[in-house]
Amino acid sequence: MYRFLIYIFFIVPLYAETLHEQVARMLIVGLPHADSQKLHFFQTAAKYPLGGVILFGKDLQTQKQVHTLNKKLQTLHRKKLLIGIDQEGGYVDRLAKLPSVPKTPSAAEIAKMPIGKAQNYYTQTAQRLKYLGFTLNFAPVVDLAINPKNRVIVGFQRSYGKSVMQTVKYATLYINAMDGKGIIPVIKHFPGHGSSVGDSHEGFTDVSETWEEEELLPYVKLIQAGKARMIMSAHIYNKYLDKDYPATLSYKTITGLLRKKLGFEGVVISDDMQMGAIRDNYSQKDAIVMAINAGVDMLLFGNQLQKAVLPDRLIDMIVEAVREGLIKKERIEDANRHIASLLQEKGD
Repeated sequence: MYRFLIYIFFIVPLYAETLHEQVARMLIVGLPHADSQKLHFFQTAAKYPLGGVILFGKDLQTQKQVHTLNKKLQTLHRKKLLIGIDQEGGYVDRLAKLPSVPKTPSAAEIAKMPIGKAQNYYTQTAQRLKYLGFTLNFAPVVDLAINPKNRVIVGFQRSYGKSVMQTVKYATLYINAMDGKGIIPVIKHFPGHGSSVGDSHEGFTDVSETWEEEELLPYVKLIQAGKARMIMSAHIYNKYLDKDYPATLSYKTITGLLRKKLGFEGVVISDDMQMGAIRDNYSQKDAIVMAINAGVDMLLFGNQLQKAVLPDRLIDMIVEAVREGLIKKERIEDANRHIASLLQEKGD
């Protein structure tokens, strides 16, 4: 009888949602630039329980404006949005141009600090994000500085260093600071982008001959410590992990390695699906279908790197793929279970 009641109150409501609503929950989308598109965006977000929104520098003008915008976004639908930002620090500091907001040091700078000082910086950042209304932070980066010639991670000081223990130590500080303010941290970029020569923002990035298995260890340790609730996939290609597909589109990498071998039970989110490594090699629909089938639970479309795509178009595309048999309904339900579990932990 007890099990039956659990089924009624917790399982049935999940399946009572329409397919369109379940699919909408799997999307985090950036605001478009044009005012007409923004209106359309807000209308869609009010109609469907969109998973989340990501804001970039163009969306952030003053603290008051950001606070007001995030409050408006949260009133669009009865179900709360995840409002995300890339607040790594250093080169990737989206709040840096806001008046009166202290800068967050880069990961490389943080790793040179005593624990107490680093903790203070991260606590300060978490407090600011909380005040502004953010509920999701695409940080910390746990890519190891394997390749000194790596530009996108090592060159921009986004890595804590080559040491696994150092990376885990300082990443844990940031995770704890975010958790302390009710903000979900996103660990990235699985299975490791610090050994690459190329930049997946710009195009196909092959790490087959430079990647080291040690790059998995930060994930192993953070998963085992219960610190990994959301992990972002990288668009890197490694023929030794999957000879056919980059990580985001690879069942072997996302489900086989991350889920089954490393035991991750949280939410997997893609890196921006509009990055060159994906858009230059796959159609939008093919990439979406492969990512979801690989085991990715949430798809990120930043609307910064190419023409804005509106969420209703993405929702319709995925629903059509399910009805065509390209994606199993069970995979959509599985992704929604992961997302629901994450939001329950957060208290939404």
